[in-house]
Amino acid sequence: MSITTPLQLAAKQSISCLKLSEWRALIIALLLAVTIASLMAVLGERIERTLMRQGSDILGADLILSSSRTLDESTLVSAQESGITASEVVQLGTMASHDERFLLVTIRALQAAYPRGKITLEPPTPLNIPKPNEVWAEQSALDRLNLTLGDQITLGSVSFTLTAVIQSAPDRGRGFISFNPQLIINRQQLEQTGLLGPGARLSYRQLFAGTPTQIATLRQRLEQNLKTGEKLSSITSEEGQQNSALNKASSYLRLGALFALLISAMTIFLSLRRFTQSQYKRAALLKTLGVSDQQILQLYIIQLCLAWLLCSVAGVILTWLLESAGLTLLQGVLPQPVPAASIFTYLSGPLLGITILLCLGLPSLFKLQNSNPLQLIQDQTAPLTWGNKLPYAAAMLILVGATAWYLNNLLLTISLTLCLLVVGGLLGSLGAYLSKVISQKFAPHHPLGNLLFSRVQQQQRWYKLQIPVICLLFSLLSINLIALNDLLSRWQAQLPEETPNHFVINIQEWEKEGVQTLLHSHQIDPQLWPIYRGRLNAINHQPLSEALTQKQQDHPSLNRELNLTTTIQLPAHNTLVAGQWRASKQTEKTDTPLTGQVSIEEKIASELGLTLGDIVTFNIGGIERSAEVNSIRSVQWDSFQPNFYFIFAPGLLEDISASYLTSFHLGDNSADISRQLIEQFPTLTLIDVRQILEQLQHLLTRLSMLSSLLMLLTTSAGLILLYVTLTQELEQRRYENALLQTLGASQQQCKQLDRMEMGLIGMISGFMAVIISELSLWPIHQQLLKLDPVVHPYLWISLPILSCGLFMLISKLSHRQQSLASSYRTLISR
Repeated sequence: MSITTPLQLAAKQSISCLKLSEWRALIIALLLAVTIASLMAVLGERIERTLMRQGSDILGADLILSSSRTLDESTLVSAQESGITASEVVQLGTMASHDERFLLVTIRALQAAYPRGKITLEPPTPLNIPKPNEVWAEQSALDRLNLTLGDQITLGSVSFTLTAVIQSAPDRGRGFISFNPQLIINRQQLEQTGLLGPGARLSYRQLFAGTPTQIATLRQRLEQNLKTGEKLSSITSEEGQQNSALNKASSYLRLGALFALLISAMTIFLSLRRFTQSQYKRAALLKTLGVSDQQILQLYIIQLCLAWLLCSVAGVILTWLLESAGLTLLQGVLPQPVPAASIFTYLSGPLLGITILLCLGLPSLFKLQNSNPLQLIQDQTAPLTWGNKLPYAAAMLILVGATAWYLNNLLLTISLTLCLLVVGGLLGSLGAYLSKVISQKFAPHHPLGNLLFSRVQQQQRWYKLQIPVICLLFSLLSINLIALNDLLSRWQAQLPEETPNHFVINIQEWEKEGVQTLLHSHQIDPQLWPIYRGRLNAINHQPLSEALTQKQQDHPSLNRELNLTTTIQLPAHNTLVAGQWRASKQTEKTDTPLTGQVSIEEKIASELGLTLGDIVTFNIGGIERSAEVNSIRSVQWDSFQPNFYFIFAPGLLEDISASYLTSFHLGDNSADISRQLIEQFPTLTLIDVRQILEQLQHLLTRLSMLSSLLMLLTTSAGLILLYVTLTQELEQRRYENALLQTLGASQQQCKQLDRMEMGLIGMISGFMAVIISELSLWPIHQQLLKLDPVVHPYLWISLPILSCGLFMLISKLSHRQQSLASSYRTLISR
């Protein structure tokens, strides 16, 4: 053969093979794999970068350096010299006054415009920061101080003119101080107010924005020179609800893409095996014409590469079209313009496609070299066997490694592999056995029952391979759907319609009844939480220096007073992890003055090494109280509900004075209720978090739409590939149906027999898929989406019924009617 002959022969062979259902299925599966991989990568990158940018807009920067002490200005200068946009913000809490009204507010003194995000004002102004002697304030401050535009607000020793109302703004800061009504002034006038004296609790923040490379370099440099009390944070940090939502959405994005690729890879694998089986005679014929084993392997590799090249070009074009359509659908909810994706991202689909094709195709192609020309004389059909398992094992290791890299989670990858492959293989034998038992029981009750039982017996080997694959396909679709549903349900549960948007703190004992009466008059039934400020100073009656390691002694909770509380009922947004919530009575232990019981949040318990039965001692206003750890709780910190590290049993702290905290939801009448609370109880601190909730709800809505779009794409791909796989298998039944028709069976009976077989396999596969789905969802929920695993009873009923109906429908749609003459031709061709 000349140099050009293999390429020409491969091209002709590719065209002639289009008559084979196996080759058509391979082309469709490869095209879908390339398209899905590219589309997921492109859409994922562009939308994730958009949402990350929006998250940075909420923070006001890509990277924030914060401290309670003055920050080195040289950091700002060096960052600006390297092309990074930088600014500094000073934040503090203080009292604002107007016309003998006083309000605890938070001041943000801006040096320049925020590097990311924009302050929205009413009336609009082209200024990025207020002029000297001017102040911008949130509407809640206007409501409580009875202000209008043009009024004077006194901050410290300076009076400012209110010139604009803040509609939305980035960078509220952290902690309770960030919940106060916010005021923005010019940084130049902060010193003039006289608020920077001793005892002032200031927060200094340097904000940076730039390209990912610039920010990564700056972060690395700052981390090496962090001083005590300084902290770096960004949108990718594991802090805040928007960060948690973004991380979960990103995890689901990778999970959805992975499932779509696994579905495509399964179809490619089955199509390649069927195609290899159908090519044994062609390979044997080529050998009789003098083609060597090496040339045969070269020929089929070129044929696969031509298919890959065609699918890659078509896949990238389809990606571009679908990308445009998807972004058009999301145009109303995504900030514009959406950042462009890199060229490499568009090529990720073709690169992944050739990897899947070679990993799964080469082991099958090697077997074509073993074809025997005697098969042409003996009219033998090559058996569909696994052959040498070493290439398959190597291909599996490569795919597992790629999956672990893609998910960035080795443990989850191993769990998925075991659940979806090993368990699926075991259930394949069970599925084949069940098909045999069910068809045998069914045989006496239907005219075609015996034919069905005979076919099931003949296809046992195929069932053992095909049922696990179909189970895997259904389980992947189910896992993807349930993961999305649980993720959206969790997001919606995080922020239900009545999520508290106001907090009231510093309620004194003598104000409790009055506050409750006022709120009850507005149909609000609040829960008042007693708040005790205490510092942990002993564990098991040993000082912290002896009970803890040096690393544990540096834990942030030990360097400040904690908010402690007591309650009888376990809070609704807490889950008991270990121990009992409350014993029947308090116990007297050791020689401490009073020993009760306390429940601890699981993370701080783990970090401090606390276990059930340990004794913790707190200093609360100079009074020591000890309690036995009787339970450990997981806390949903992003629930916008009062949460605590330590919850004591009632009775232990009753003789210690406490202030109270409550939270509630206010609608359109919030300004009136807020004004009444402040007028009647001027010492209270009312915290309005409506702006934070609105920003977060907007972000979660966008993430929900993105996740739904990805689910739709993955499900569509799965259904298409299921159709291709089943039509390919129904093609294998044509010879048997032709034989039945020559023996007197009608076309309708042949079609009915096919539908009965497909329905039986569909029902069994659906049942097996439920088992695999439930086993696989457990590690996915716990490790990837960080959700509590649950059982899904509806899946056990709906999936077997749906899969049975779907299989029968596909059999009906894909069945080719055969006349008696065409049946004869089918038999003669064999």
